Amino acid sequence: MKSKKNLSFSYFLIFSFFYFLISYLNLFILLSPVHAAEGSELYQYWCSQCHGIEGRGDGVNSTPDMLVNPRDHTDAAYMSSRTDIQLEEVIRGGGASVSKSAIMPAWEATLTRDEIKALVSYLRQICKCQFEGVISDEKLRKIVPDFR
Repeated sequence: MKSKKNLSFSYFLIFSFFYFLISYLNLFILLSPVHAAEGSELYQYWCSQCHGIEGRGDGVNSTPDMLVNPRDHTDAAYMSSRTDIQLEEVIRGGGASVSKSAIMPAWEATLTRDEIKALVSYLRQICKCQFEGVISDEKLRKIVPDFR
């Protein structure tokens, strides 16, 4: 009789242990700043401080005295001149890696490849545009006067 009670109690303890372990892991995942590879969530968490909630380059870290303002991701003329690969490169390696502002940090140590791709997809949603083929720097300067 005692052995059945001990066995039942052992099962109860094992079940309870796994239940709390799974609950703890789920809580950890849910509280993680980037618990999903959802581009909009990633953008709001990692990018909006500089680029703004709506992607206009007017985030809380963007100040008038900055040498280079954060990119306005709603600017379809500029954004459609960049391939997805180019956008991935600047996110992965930072601005300096593509001869742009060094203020833009490299995210390759923070974000996974899939998260970077999710961000690029979200950038395409923000600008409501896709890459529209080859564009020369000269043509781009006409469209975007501050292009370097």
